[in-house]
Amino acid sequence: MMHDILVVGLFVSMCGAIGLPFSLLLPSQRFAVRWALAPPLGFGLLAAGTAVLYLSGVAPWVTLLAMAAIGLLVAVAMIVPGGRWSRISAGPWLATAMAVAAVAIICLAPGWTGGSRFRIFQANVYDHLLYVGAAISYRTLDYASLVVEGIESAQADPLAVAALWFIDWRAAVSMMHAAFAVVSRGGVVDCAYPYMVGMQLNMLFAALFVFVNVIAMRRWLAWICASALTVGFFEQYIFDINAWSQLATQPIFLLLLAFVALAFDKDRFGRAPGSIVRLGAIFAALMSGAFFLYPEALTVYGLAATIIGLMAIGHRASRQTFRVAAPGLAAGVGLSLLACIPHWSGTGAYVVRQLSRAATHPPDWWKYFQRYLFGGETNFLEIIASPGSRLGELANAWFSLPIEAAVAGLGLYAVLPSAGWPVAIAFVWKLLLYGFLFVLLRSIAKAVWTIWRTEPDGSAARLLAGSLAGCLVPIAILAAGHAWAAGKGLAMAAPMLFILIIAPLASAQWRFRAVVASFIVVAAHLILGALRPLVVLQALGGGLPGLPTAAAQVNAQKGSLDWDYNRVSAELQSCNGVVIDVAHPMMNHVLRSLAADLGMAWASPNVFSWSGKTGWAYLPAGWDKFDCLASADRLSANPGQRLISVATDRSSRDYLDGRRDVLEIGTEARPGIATRGLFGKEATPGGALQWAAPNAHFDVPNNPSAPARTLRLALWPMPISGSEFLVKINGHEVYRGSVPAEPLSFPLDAFAGEEKLAVELATNAITRFPGDPRDLGFAIRELSVRR
Repeated sequence: MMHDILVVGLFVSMCGAIGLPFSLLLPSQRFAVRWALAPPLGFGLLAAGTAVLYLSGVAPWVTLLAMAAIGLLVAVAMIVPGGRWSRISAGPWLATAMAVAAVAIICLAPGWTGGSRFRIFQANVYDHLLYVGAAISYRTLDYASLVVEGIESAQADPLAVAALWFIDWRAAVSMMHAAFAVVSRGGVVDCAYPYMVGMQLNMLFAALFVFVNVIAMRRWLAWICASALTVGFFEQYIFDINAWSQLATQPIFLLLLAFVALAFDKDRFGRAPGSIVRLGAIFAALMSGAFFLYPEALTVYGLAATIIGLMAIGHRASRQTFRVAAPGLAAGVGLSLLACIPHWSGTGAYVVRQLSRAATHPPDWWKYFQRYLFGGETNFLEIIASPGSRLGELANAWFSLPIEAAVAGLGLYAVLPSAGWPVAIAFVWKLLLYGFLFVLLRSIAKAVWTIWRTEPDGSAARLLAGSLAGCLVPIAILAAGHAWAAGKGLAMAAPMLFILIIAPLASAQWRFRAVVASFIVVAAHLILGALRPLVVLQALGGGLPGLPTAAAQVNAQKGSLDWDYNRVSAELQSCNGVVIDVAHPMMNHVLRSLAADLGMAWASPNVFSWSGKTGWAYLPAGWDKFDCLASADRLSANPGQRLISVATDRSSRDYLDGRRDVLEIGTEARPGIATRGLFGKEATPGGALQWAAPNAHFDVPNNPSAPARTLRLALWPMPISGSEFLVKINGHEVYRGSVPAEPLSFPLDAFAGEEKLAVELATNAITRFPGDPRDLGFAIRELSVRR
């Protein structure tokens, strides 16, 4: 817990130190809460500096410390001559620090309540482990060594290979993660969660700056709305799909759009030429962060910025600011492009590759990550598309899908009716949601129109126009048939959507009827953020906050494995090397990441790539001398090795070691028990049921020092075709006769000295049931070994 707080504190303070000189460039009499600009802007600048300097041989942690120190020194040099220290009051700063700390704790708390199983990854394990694995390589290897280690060959380190490839695919976010892990003296795997929280917290600073300075919101109200955006559904969703780069740039793009709108405010940046320098420097820093972190979002925010420019051209007062806005914005873009040249393959060229890839190979990930947009627990889209749907189902789907999709798109998925609601109550609730949506849209439209009419050349009017245009981009992408890109575009445009939602709160005509709907949305996002730590506890049992419909897939990915990486790291520290014999690709990746982060040699007979269904062996020289074995299925290590188990079910090992006297192997899939001919456990009111093929086989480890004494077998009284049943143990026939109707017990004293019990069960015929494609033999009710 304390280390998480340390990481977030370092994140905010160091990024703030880097960005502070730029925030001080803004005239204090025309900009409030200037300090809020510093952390997100500093983070973007750090991304550019870290990536460029890493390619030149500078370690990421060195860049972090150097840039923070330089930023702090420059800021002090800018403050001291003006004597501005005397104007700083401790009271407001203490209140500000407490507010920031409260939001940070809300963001960190889910990781504390959910523990390792939740922290290790939330939904998109592939992206998350790529980011983490790359960070480990950037932490332990300089660029020259990475090139050597990452050359794709039979003995190339898989982590280094992926990290070298990732250099040209927005790697800056992983490089900075490595830097914060080093400075905080923590493990890369454990630092991932608070590092993501730091990026999430940047949205608080960016939104606060924009809400106060662009749409002139009252400061207390701006704090509430900025907090709602930070802890609410939109940021939770991006956090939960482990989209690090997008999480990093959401605040930066919000600031970019805001500064495009502010650039056309008369005398906002002071007089020329100083105003051009101020605007150009700030815009260059923000654009550099966008290019090095997540330039895809320019497709959404580019149109919004263009609309702001066109709106400024349409008003005479705004046209007078072109002598500052045009050269300032152009200088910012030009300087950021110059910063990209040393790493053009991972910035400018990357944008071209990514957009062309999305156009030619549109993925169907929206069915997994964006399922929430197509209804609550019922998939109305499938009902509408299915030719077999009944008229009543179609009517309900057409009635429900528009409102549920719209409400979910506003980040209010939690208020949708669940499948367990009575039909009448669900119908009435959806009617109320239709009414609420009408009131909300009407109040937004009135507020936007009021702002446009009263101050058409103001920054608020321009920002609202740009936000409206930006929110239309996902709709256009969806119309073009790119569902995944449209869903991602909606997530990118979320800050602009939120600005439209809170427009009634910023309008001059602040009336109860006009703002109540907006207040409800803001309150819902705040409540979701406050309840997230509790919801995570529920998520471990079947739900997932932010991505509710992916819970089954996520739980399946995590499986019956022990994700306590702190325990595993502690056990690994005493090893000279570890052999990772785990078939589960995600756990395999986590284990090799932990080993590499400790600087430990590792080997694995089955390394998997992202989409590979079969693995390959990574066996470096000397791997046969490694003294540790990590496994989820093994019950004992090879001679001279120590076993590190990552299985949550330790019953087999406890039985083997004599800590329990009974082990059920027939209806439970136990680690270390190899089986053939089973179809999977089924739950019935009378107990567990395991259908087997006509021939089933079990390999059960046996400890001669504490051997098994009895094998107990009980079958369910099912109608089967077989009339004869056979039981063999280690090749010796112990039963042949009719299918037993009563439980049987077989003594195992003759096999007490054996290290394995090979149990074979067989019947002489296949049974088939209507609608069941399986070739069934018999149904096991119990198969256990006992002392």
